[in-house]
Amino acid sequence: MTTIKKKHFTPRDFINVPDKNIYESAEYFQKFIDQMDQQSANAFDITSKTITGSKMTIVDRYSKNPINTTSYVTNNYLGMNKHPKVLEAAKKTLEEYGIGTCASPIIGGRLDIHHLLEEKIAKLYDKEDALIFSSGYSANIGAFQFLLNKMDIAIVDMFVHASIYDGLGCTNTKIFKHNDIEYLEKTLKLTVGKYRNIAIIIDGVYSQDGDLPKLVEICDLAKKYGSFVFVDDAHGVGVFGEGGKGTTNHFGVSDKVDLVTGTFSKSMGTSGGYAVGSKPLIKYMKHLSRASTFSASVAPPVVAAASKAIDLFTEEPQIIDKLWENTHYIKKQLLNKGFDIGKSESPITPIMIRDDMKTKIIARKLLDKGIYIIPATYPAVKLKDSRLRMNITSQHTKEDLDYFCEALLDIDKKYNFRTNISD
Repeated sequence: MTTIKKKHFTPRDFINVPDKNIYESAEYFQKFIDQMDQQSANAFDITSKTITGSKMTIVDRYSKNPINTTSYVTNNYLGMNKHPKVLEAAKKTLEEYGIGTCASPIIGGRLDIHHLLEEKIAKLYDKEDALIFSSGYSANIGAFQFLLNKMDIAIVDMFVHASIYDGLGCTNTKIFKHNDIEYLEKTLKLTVGKYRNIAIIIDGVYSQDGDLPKLVEICDLAKKYGSFVFVDDAHGVGVFGEGGKGTTNHFGVSDKVDLVTGTFSKSMGTSGGYAVGSKPLIKYMKHLSRASTFSASVAPPVVAAASKAIDLFTEEPQIIDKLWENTHYIKKQLLNKGFDIGKSESPITPIMIRDDMKTKIIARKLLDKGIYIIPATYPAVKLKDSRLRMNITSQHTKEDLDYFCEALLDIDKKYNFRTNISD
């Protein structure tokens, strides 16, 4: 008798479903919800009762009980979303300017504080000018949809953020294997002379593996073949470079990168995004980029908070030093205890499990111990690359990090996911 294996659904199965209209597709998605319910011991459907940070109180859909946790899910690297001086700046601006602008930048929504923040973020990257967007996502949409079209080509590292791919829908795209400089050069050779503009697009820090681009080599190739370099530095600013100036400063190539995009929602602890570059290029985008001209400008309290956050980490470098102290400490502990952390070069630290179901189970077991960490599984990563995605912040204590390692070791006794066991 032949046994029919039950299909294991992933979110990808419910995108562009053939022969189903939007309502039928939505009803079909219930199969995925049912699957999650059946795996409730391993699934994550979580609401937070507190702001994201190193300590969070969460409510789990399945247990319904509030859980106090040490969290490793936040991108709030420097703790700016609760910093007293950041909060004070937001409160003061709220009283002076109100909640929102209720207008796009070109029809009254661009305030003097927006201009000051644009000057500040441009200076941080050693660029001439900047443009603020409503989010990091819209910054990439607004930049790439506007600058590149059917006459152009974008050559893109395969691991760039999803927002970059979404922003390239109007142009030609060639994807190269992650950090494969040889393949990148072959692609450049084949494209030279065939397009109006060639743009190499990469991340400053890759958000799943936590590694960095080969930015010096990429800039050298760009100069050799007459292409532009665009960097999404969402996870780099406030973390890398002198005074948190980002990945381009870290590699010493600020003058060789044409455009940098990023977000205020990580090291600055607020929301909104930006693009920085030459004054003519930014002025061009300010008037014609649809993601800017057809969106209300960023709320004044958020602008003030982001501006104060930049002041703090540039004037008080010990905040960034603490982040790196924690990062180096936990990585050393994890490696010494035999855990695989991939090729991470940043506070983003993957703990490789390489089994989807086991990864979910381990994350759930950690939650039972008061540790909130996200299992990164297919289709976010390849099946063989499933991992726990650990984000370190300056707010974590040594005791937090030690407890995390102890909890992992305890769970490993049953699930055996260490790769280099020597103790």
